[in-house]
Amino acid sequence: MVVYIIGAGPGDLELVTLKAKRLIQEADIIIYDKLANPEILAWASPSCEMVYMGKREPGHQHSQTIQVEINDLLKEHGKGKRVVRLKGGDPFIFGRGGEEAEICAENAIPFEIVPGISSAFAVPAYSGIPVSHRDFNSSFAVLTGHESDKDGSQIDWARLPDNIIVLMGVGKISRTAAKLMDNGRAPDTPAAAIHRGTTPRQKTVLTDLKTLKEGGIDLEPPVIFVIGPIAKLHNILSWYEKKLALCKNKTVLLTGVESHQQAQIDTLEQFGMKGVPMPLIEIADESFEIPDLSGYDALVFTSQEGVKKVAEKIELAGFKGKVFSIGPKTRNSLSDMGIEASIGEKFNSEGLADHITGNLEKGSKILALRSSAATPAMKEKLSGLFDYHEIPIYGIKTLQADASLMDRSDVIFVMSSSCARSLGEIDKDALEGKVIVSIGPETSKNISQSHITAQEHAFNGMINAYIDYLWTGLL
Repeated sequence: MVVYIIGAGPGDLELVTLKAKRLIQEADIIIYDKLANPEILAWASPSCEMVYMGKREPGHQHSQTIQVEINDLLKEHGKGKRVVRLKGGDPFIFGRGGEEAEICAENAIPFEIVPGISSAFAVPAYSGIPVSHRDFNSSFAVLTGHESDKDGSQIDWARLPDNIIVLMGVGKISRTAAKLMDNGRAPDTPAAAIHRGTTPRQKTVLTDLKTLKEGGIDLEPPVIFVIGPIAKLHNILSWYEKKLALCKNKTVLLTGVESHQQAQIDTLEQFGMKGVPMPLIEIADESFEIPDLSGYDALVFTSQEGVKKVAEKIELAGFKGKVFSIGPKTRNSLSDMGIEASIGEKFNSEGLADHITGNLEKGSKILALRSSAATPAMKEKLSGLFDYHEIPIYGIKTLQADASLMDRSDVIFVMSSSCARSLGEIDKDALEGKVIVSIGPETSKNISQSHITAQEHAFNGMINAYIDYLWTGLL
């Protein structure tokens, strides 16, 4: 069918293009390298085949050998499937995308190029370093660190512009710096080493060319180096690391189900925050029976717990109709059982209802398997359009909040409407001055205090909303 050679951007998930996201969602097979942000792969359909062809694992094959295998995969699948060839950054900037496009052209395989935001300029930008600035330069060069090792390199080191960006250079930066100094660069030429740019772990180290030559920078890859006068602008224009610093050492109370909280704690640690469990709800068993599913056109799941409860009763893989899921984690639980489920753009009940409405024939018979405490939003939206049925398959038991934990916290993450109702039962003085972040508008309806509502109705969306609040001061 067609091969899409796609740039996945530098790491920040929001820097992936809309076209790239759509094609990932539609792909039959994704052939991918080691990505700065593997969460991108969660956009793919559960039925999509994933083929990892990374080149940076210990003991890996020679890169040319792997490239031959990649080319063979493109030829094997390109004429019968929607193939996404997913690469970090931009596929045409030191990504061998041009070579892979040539393979497609030589074998009469239709292909498209989807440019990505390159780390060559995005990572310096996140470090407050513009790669061009009227007061400093009208040109810049982008090199790979491998060039300093090549015999017969095509680079004329003496004629490079004043400002240089070096990609993939951690292991070779000493040689690169030596080449530049041997060709007239001053030892005190400013330089910046930017580690894990555009991610929560970004770190910029300002240094000079002499220190780079002497191996004075100890950073693990990925690192991008900026060499030249523009590197000094980090001191003036740094913004992303200042933004991240606002959330360092903040304590977050986690109110959801206990079984989810370790993963949330691990995510918070990436931002330098501490997660403290304060579960306000727990799953309560309910007696239920699953009817004959052959009479239904679609099943709807709104939680991982729901998937687990139903799977304990019946073999879900035998269902022949469509399956809808509220979000990626619930979809992944279904995928683990071999079931393909589709999700909407917004990971809440209303967003799911809108997605079902646009992807199911009117009048179809739907069975929603969800909590007895679920909000009525989805039922209200779907009942007039479909033959809609609901079975409560588990309940929610509210737990008492621990006021002493609130005293030691900076922010409370409210994970659901049930959590919000439980939180509302405590003394309002205990919440005085606390920052509260709601996972979405349905949960917000149950919070009487001033609070922040995440625009992306997922845990990472709550983190982003909190950091934006710290940065702007706006609820």
